[in-house]
Amino acid sequence: MMKLLLLIFSAAAVNEEAEKNRPVTKVINLLKDMQAQLEKEAKEDEEVYEKVACWCETNDKDKTASISDAEAHITDLTSTIEEKTAQSSRLNTEIKNLESEIAKNTEALAKATSIREKELAEFNAEEKDMLQSIGALKSAVTVLNKHNSFAQVPSEALINMAVMLKDQMRKHSELLTGVVTPSQKKAVAAFVQAPGDYFDADPTFKQSYAPQSGAIFGILKQMKETFESNLSASQKEEMVNQQAYQDLKAAKEAEI
Repeated sequence: MMKLLLLIFSAAAVNEEAEKNRPVTKVINLLKDMQAQLEKEAKEDEEVYEKVACWCETNDKDKTASISDAEAHITDLTSTIEEKTAQSSRLNTEIKNLESEIAKNTEALAKATSIREKELAEFNAEEKDMLQSIGALKSAVTVLNKHNSFAQVPSEALINMAVMLKDQMRKHSELLTGVVTPSQKKAVAAFVQAPGDYFDADPTFKQSYAPQSGAIFGILKQMKETFESNLSASQKEEMVNQQAYQDLKAAKEAEI
């Protein structure tokens, strides 16, 4: 019995070994191994796919959000560009207008400055001339005041006085119009014609029409007072003109 079992097991083992060594069996086993390997690789691929899918899903959400934010930012920037473009155009127009206003104010200020400089130069020249005239008249009045009578005044001083008086009457004829009367002009003409013997006790025929000697003294004082009054008025006018210019200059500079 035992021998029989051994023979059976031996035969089965031989059959099994023989079955393994058959070509079909080898192919089947190879396919089984390939199937197992493919299943293993499929599982690994599935794991990788799940990871990639998860990354893609997450990245897609991030990129979608980024795109949405970028599009919103583009919309904001486009609106800002349009707003700034309009603002730039408005400011450029304002700049041109302001440049025009600045040019006008600068030109007006330059013109006013030129006029003021001319007026000041004219005033300085007139003031200098008037001061010289007042000084000459004052000296003549002082000389006449020092003597008891005009006859005592040195003839050289009288000649200088006559020349000065003639010169002042000529230079300031317009100012003296209406101030010196026709009779006073005749007295001045007579004095200028012959200053040396105008005040003689016994005048020559040239002075036969001469008024009293005090007329010359009165004319000199009258001219001096007229010149002083005119100078004072001119100085006040100059102060007013200067202040007006300063106010205009300050206003134009503020505008500029």
